[in-house]
Amino acid sequence: MKLGTKLTLYLSLIIIVVLSGFGYLRTLSRRDILVRKMKAEVRSIGRTLKVSFEKISLPGNMDHVQDLIDAVDDYERTLGVIVYHQGKDLIFRSHSIREGIEPFLELIKTSIKEGRAHEEFGTYGKAPVFSYNFSLKDRRGKNIGGVSVIQDTSFMEEDFEKDKWIIFITIFVLIGGTVALILVGTRRWINRPIARLMEGIKNMAKGDLDTRIDLKRGDELSDLAQAFNQMAVDLKKAHEKIIQEGETRLELERSLRHSEKLATIGQLASGLAHEIGTPLNIISGRAELTKRKPNDKGGVQKNQDVILQQAERIIKIIQHLLGFVRKKKPEQKPLNIQELFGTTLDFLDHQIQKKGVEVLIDIPANAPTIIGDGDQLQQVFLNLFLNAIQAMPNGGTLRLSASSKRISKEGLDGEREYVEVFVEDTGIGMERGVLENIFNPFFTTKDTGTGLGLMVCYGIVQDHEGWIEVESEVGKGSAFKVYLPTTQGIGK
Repeated sequence: MKLGTKLTLYLSLIIIVVLSGFGYLRTLSRRDILVRKMKAEVRSIGRTLKVSFEKISLPGNMDHVQDLIDAVDDYERTLGVIVYHQGKDLIFRSHSIREGIEPFLELIKTSIKEGRAHEEFGTYGKAPVFSYNFSLKDRRGKNIGGVSVIQDTSFMEEDFEKDKWIIFITIFVLIGGTVALILVGTRRWINRPIARLMEGIKNMAKGDLDTRIDLKRGDELSDLAQAFNQMAVDLKKAHEKIIQEGETRLELERSLRHSEKLATIGQLASGLAHEIGTPLNIISGRAELTKRKPNDKGGVQKNQDVILQQAERIIKIIQHLLGFVRKKKPEQKPLNIQELFGTTLDFLDHQIQKKGVEVLIDIPANAPTIIGDGDQLQQVFLNLFLNAIQAMPNGGTLRLSASSKRISKEGLDGEREYVEVFVEDTGIGMERGVLENIFNPFFTTKDTGTGLGLMVCYGIVQDHEGWIEVESEVGKGSAFKVYLPTTQGIGK
């Protein structure tokens, strides 16, 4: 909905509510005036009759009483008069009133008993009436009877209906005229200028930087048009400057392209060396143990098996790095976390003993099975365990645990069960700046590191629909939490 239309609707609604409320209150006020006027007329007639009746003696002068009643009855708005004598139980009434006078007699008797006038709206036959009832006293102040002046209120209702329609038509004309003025004003002073601004913006979006908007009205929209024109001028200058800088940058890029290719090759080679370095260290350690204890046939056999496994691992690492280029998806197989930890720690047995690290493992017997690629996940844990060991140069404790948790992850309906793998060390810890960048490519704090290990780990875990969280404090150690989905699937 356009701004002008909204403004018209809102202002029209306010005007309609205000004028309608005014008309309603005006109608109530007019009705109240008519009622008070009618009551004043009836009271005036009643006071006149009271004075006249109290000066004559009742029940004497009956003809004179009836003449007074008939005189009042001639007034077109007065339906009739009822006069009641208490002592003789006589009733005088207008010729227009014959039957059904009992309610009025009751009101007269109530007025006599209470000594005050009573007013009440009601009906006589089918006509709406208003009755004014009062008592009569003799010269000694004794109650001798009462009078009920009955006024026909249909005249008042007719006047009220006429006034109501006059007020309604007046309010309707005022609302219609005001809404029409608002509609014309918003179209002229808001809709049209905004339409011109929108047309200029669309032309500029299409690339026409020579677009200008001419609005000379001395208001905020005119100021907006001038600001738009100035923006068009500035954009044109900036566009020309960008073209010049682009040509300069293109020439510079051509000269740097060759050096960038060489740098990329160096980074890939460095990453490959880092990934192969870990199994080579294991092979070197096992070969050293074999050399020291050549007569230990069991140890030699075990060391030879580890060396063969690591050689196969080097091949798989190379295949894995090539798989990153080919976007190879991880295999989806059920894996036992206890066995995965065991084989990974066997590879690092030499480093653990050499650094004097104590390994504590806490995995419940009923730990759920995770799904994923065993070789890739072993690479993740191998990197995390090795980093933890290297962070404790003077020895320490490496705590490993796994537990099941139900977590609601963004993008999934409901909760899913994950295994939380907890890798905690008591090493040197990391500063905040290091903690914020450890997963960035080529970021490292090691002299011989390449900054690719944790990045590769993070990518592998993401490929398994999981994620990694890390906490660390300088001098107290670091804790990595790896979340991997289980075979339980997604919960409802």
